[in-house]
Amino acid sequence: MLERTEPRPARRPDDPGPIAQLERAVTVIVRWSNSREVQLETMLRARCNLPVGSVSMLQRIAACGPVHPSELAAYYGVDNSTITPRLQRLARAGLLSREPDPRDGRAALVRITPAGQRLRKRLHLARRTILEELLQDWPAPQQALVAAATWQLAERLELPREAAAPHG
Repeated sequence: MLERTEPRPARRPDDPGPIAQLERAVTVIVRWSNSREVQLETMLRARCNLPVGSVSMLQRIAACGPVHPSELAAYYGVDNSTITPRLQRLARAGLLSREPDPRDGRAALVRITPAGQRLRKRLHLARRTILEELLQDWPAPQQALVAAATWQLAERLELPREAAAPHG
């Protein structure tokens, strides 16, 4: 379980404006989410014994749908030879499968399997439980308000840059 140490308040930006505060808050949230401690605790709770990098790759494959290994290598900025052992590990664990590319019979696509989807679900539930524990003393209306605002921001961040920009 994640140790609850004395909370260290996030340092507020020198600029007290809402966008500066939001930028700092997003930085803290991303750092927390990507911290080794949170990742390891999430994996422990989800009963996942894969390396963190393999879990990241599984998440990426799930998000992209069937994908060429070379596209994964490009996404991670590594050589194909680096991706291959991770993909083999995930395939041996039954978490992904290879299939021929219908557009190019010489190439293969990797796809997440039902077992991989079940692992992803356990990982999401574990992370959600960590967040629930972290925010258990927040009143429900405050949780709902923050969740709605954060989701609104996430949706805006997912838009293509042109669509997210205000027109004027």
